[in-house]
Amino acid sequence: MGNSLEQRCVIALAASRLLVAGLIAALVYRSSAAEVTKTVVYKAGQDGYHTYRIPAIIRAKNGDLLAFAEGRKDGAGDHGDIDIVLKRSSDDGQTWGAMLLVHDEWDDPTAKVWIGNPSPVVDLMDPEHPGRIWLAFTRSNERVFVTSSDDHGATWTARREITDTAMDPAWGGWYATGPIHGIQLERGKHAGRLIIPSDHRDLEQKGWGAHILYSDDHGATWQIGGVDTREAPNALHPNENVAVELVDGRILVNARDQHGTDPATRAVAYSSDGGTTFYAPFAAEPNINTPIVQNSLVRFAATDWGDERNILVYSCPGHATQRRDLTILASFDEGTSWKMKWVLHRGPAAYSDLVKLDEELLGVLYEAGEPLYGEIVFAVFRLGDFATGSK
Repeated sequence: MGNSLEQRCVIALAASRLLVAGLIAALVYRSSAAEVTKTVVYKAGQDGYHTYRIPAIIRAKNGDLLAFAEGRKDGAGDHGDIDIVLKRSSDDGQTWGAMLLVHDEWDDPTAKVWIGNPSPVVDLMDPEHPGRIWLAFTRSNERVFVTSSDDHGATWTARREITDTAMDPAWGGWYATGPIHGIQLERGKHAGRLIIPSDHRDLEQKGWGAHILYSDDHGATWQIGGVDTREAPNALHPNENVAVELVDGRILVNARDQHGTDPATRAVAYSSDGGTTFYAPFAAEPNINTPIVQNSLVRFAATDWGDERNILVYSCPGHATQRRDLTILASFDEGTSWKMKWVLHRGPAAYSDLVKLDEELLGVLYEAGEPLYGEIVFAVFRLGDFATGSK
């Protein structure tokens, strides 16, 4: 029996809505893609370095973007002669200035020592030094240091070692700050606290772990917060991680799973006390499909900022097993689910870091090139249509 007139009208209306939705989705993709601008910030072989890796980016209080990276002088990978370098943009990433050497092995510049894992954070709540930038980093992944800048990254203080308070004596073989931007908490009784996501290896357990470094005195002292260390046979091995403050005051930490037996390549944990502890161990995050690699996460909008919606934005290589196809994800429920997936860059891509530029634009600094690691690129994209299309 055929459908009634009413049923046919309902079917036609539904089909029309599907067609319109499809057209909107197509327009969103084309509009977003058309808005993307890309600029090479670091290129292998230039300025005296064999390779540039491990990008991290922040916006200074004066509005400048600071793009940090490891400048690797030889082809020895993670354990060669490595410095931390910096480039600045004063026009939201359209152009980048000359490279600045932030830290080298000053005692013996010829020594094969790796100074790396840059993790910068801007302290906007320091009453005496508003906008002071703190940079945490490691020496040969065995010792932990900080330095600071009061002129938006133009000059930096002498490095100060914090290994005694930032590292458990049981950890050894590998320790890394970040490598990603840190955050400053805005909500609750821990507002003002500086957070540096970090990771480590444990000599006795022969496994990996993730932990938080924090400071409650505007960088004067640093201490270990939440820790989750796993033995080698464990299903999850939390490793490099990124933190974001949720609107309810909790901290969401999203970590790389370093070759655990669980099929998930990402793991998540939460803190309800400002990063002092994790209230539950890291659990597998099956909703993000990415290879074993560092990822980035940043808040774009919040209802307690006056925005209509809560929006988190995530960047990662989108291929399941290969470091390629840098993909942008968006969450509208504080990281519980990821509704949108959009490939920003097709081809080789690995580590990345996100930064909010304004109420419409974001930037992402990421490893790319043919072959991979040939360059570090900064891309600017508009989230408005992309976010609206997921309602």
